[in-house]
Formats: sequence, structure tokens, C-alpha cells
Amino acid sequence: MPAKPDASNVAHLTESVPDVTSLSKLCSKTTWTEGLWLHCHSFCGENNTSICGGLNNARNRVQTCLRLAIDAGAGIIIPSATTRDEENLLKTDSKTVCADTFWNMDYLQHAMGGQCPQLEIRMCDDRRGIERVIETPRRSYLDAAHKNTTFRQFVDASMEANMTSRAEITVTNPAIINFGDSYIGWNYREAGELTTIRKDLFKVIRFNQHLLDLSSSISKSPELQQGAFIGVHLRGESDWPADFGTVTDQMNLYLEEMEVIRKSAEYPMNTVYISCGDQSAIQTFRDKLSPLGYEVYDKWNLLAKKPEILAQVEALAFDQKGIVEYQNLVQARFWVGVVTSSMSSLVAYARTVDDKEDYFSTYVFPGSVKSGLNRNYQVSPSMKGSETTKLMVINGVDIMDAFP
Repeated sequence: MPAKPDASNVAHLTESVPDVTSLSKLCSKTTWTEGLWLHCHSFCGENNTSICGGLNNARNRVQTCLRLAIDAGAGIIIPSATTRDEENLLKTDSKTVCADTFWNMDYLQHAMGGQCPQLEIRMCDDRRGIERVIETPRRSYLDAAHKNTTFRQFVDASMEANMTSRAEITVTNPAIINFGDSYIGWNYREAGELTTIRKDLFKVIRFNQHLLDLSSSISKSPELQQGAFIGVHLRGESDWPADFGTVTDQMNLYLEEMEVIRKSAEYPMNTVYISCGDQSAIQTFRDKLSPLGYEVYDKWNLLAKKPEILAQVEALAFDQKGIVEYQNLVQARFWVGVVTSSMSSLVAYARTVDDKEDYFSTYVFPGSVKSGLNRNYQVSPSMKGSETTKLMVINGVDIMDAFP
């Protein structure tokens, strides 16, 4: 099912893309096989060809799929995605939708066309005209991630097991590599791409522009003083596991950090914007902050005077509502989040993506020890980060070598 153009996304395609990037150099030196397509997904959705797992886990799969397709020298079929069950947020494999429900696929095609024109792109599970499908062994996200040439070798071995080869694949005799699962499936650190290819691919995947425009309706609120506020990403929803960092620990450590920020700022820093899907959790934190002189806002009270926009936001699905708040968190003068949340990790990365040094390697990981996928910190939980971007760290799985 081909994706339909989104007018709000298309309107931003006059923006130029860099001519020479690490990504463009990589694509130029890649040996491509015309007629070979990679369809990677999570075996979710109506046809078992969707990505799932929540908004930013799914986003990671899209970015990883792009990198895997380049490594394989194949075109890419962007998979469909699934929404959460609004009555059970832990169930992320509900309705099947095209990826542009969440991300700006028109911009992705525009940006990749400028930096990697060799990569052919199909949208939303579009397998039309291709009958040959080469199945591959299923991957668990706990399996070792791929790096330079290893996925290409995996594809070649899969073709050999299916009694075919690249030489037999052409534009008129195409084939699909059916692959899952791509979550944290490319190790940028081991590939030597933390500050190069990872950054370039991150920038080609933007959220749906209509949702970002709704976000601007919040960020332009005079109460937020043109960005002079402390942004807070609070995980207190029903789907949040306590061992990822309790909401109580978040509130206590965030407050300690906010007091440090307020004392060190050269101007009054009493305005706080809290992003959380649970209004009762926001109110609990507001009750702790207000007696200390903080003015606490959220999307609901900021949009109360804009009922038409608020109604649009309220009509959105859970993960779409998260996108509406994303831009406000990225633009905040100061910000706090929790490292075990993929949204917090994404926000932290987006806030620091143009820094010369990798934010996590420079400010978050020093003093910690990683074994396999798990990272242990000297003090857990505690706050770590730069002066303006802080994360509550807690012992557990660390995905950043393969994220966002």
C-alpha cells in the first residue's frame, strides 16, 4: 500500500541538503545490486511486515534499515508501522499504518535523494511487481548488531542458502530480502560511525511536519518565554516499568537538578514545562514544584486558550502526542530526562547532535562499566550530563551504540 503524499510534509521540500557528507561518500563507494530490495521490519502488523515496539523503537528500526540497505547495496522498502492500543499502552502492535503517520517520509526521500541517490526507496510495504522473496534467519534484538560489511555477508549467505546469487538479480528479475528484526541492529561505535553516518542518518528522519507544527503552537506560548524554561520529560504512564526508574526517583532527582540550574542561571529560571502522558503524574510533580516558586506548564494548560488546537492534539494517538511535545523538549534552554526512555535518549541526542564530541561518550558514560548490553553506573540512579542537558541514569540496558 503506497503512502499518500502529505501536504504539510511536502511543503518543506525546498530545503537544500548537503552535497558532501559522510553518508554521500559511503553511498558513492558502495557496490549496488540493481533489482535487490531490503524489506526489514518486526514481523508485526496485518501482514507481518510492520515495525512496532513504540514510537522511538520503531524509529530506530527505520534508521537501522537505511544503514543495512546501504551495507547490502540494496534498495529499501520502508515498512509500515503499528500503533499502540490506547487502552493498553504495553500493546504496541495494534492498527497498521504507513510510516508517514509518525515521520516525514517525503523529507526522507528528498534528503536521501540528495545524499544517497543510489539508494532506491519504496514506501509502506510496497512489494508490487516483485515475486521472489528471500527469507533470512530471524534476529533477536539481543543478538550482536551488524557493522561494516557483516550485513552484506549475511545477505549473500541467505541468497546462497536460497540457491541464488547477486548475478541472477536484475531490474527485470528483482528479489526482496525479507529481514527482521532491525532494532539496535547496527553498531555505530564498532563501525566507527558515531559522529558521522549516525548523525547524517538521524537528520534525514524527521517527525511528521503536521505534528511538529502543532508542537510549535505550544512552544510559541508566551508563558514559555521563547525557550527560557526547564524542559522535563517525566515517565509516569501506566506502561512505564518501575525498574527503568521510578517516577518518584525521577521527580526527586529532577528537582535537585532544577535547583542547581536555578541557582547557577544568570537570569530567573522558574518556568518549567513537563512532558508526560499522565496528567496525574504531572500534577503530583506540580504540587512539589509550585511551593518552591516554579511556574509549571504542560500541553494541556498551555493550549487551554486554544481549544481548536487542543482538540486536534487530544484526537491524536498516544505516540503522536509524544511527537507534539518533542520539539519543545529539544528547544528548552535546560532539560532533564531519563536515560532508559528512548524518547529521552532521542531528545538528548537531538539537543547535542551538532556538538563536536559525542554527548553520551563525553558526559554520561565516563565512570560507568558496560558488559554486553548492560551498563552499570557508579551511582544509580543519579543525574549525569552537560550543563544544559541532563539524564537520570540507572543500571540496565544501554542502546546508544546502535541508537537513534
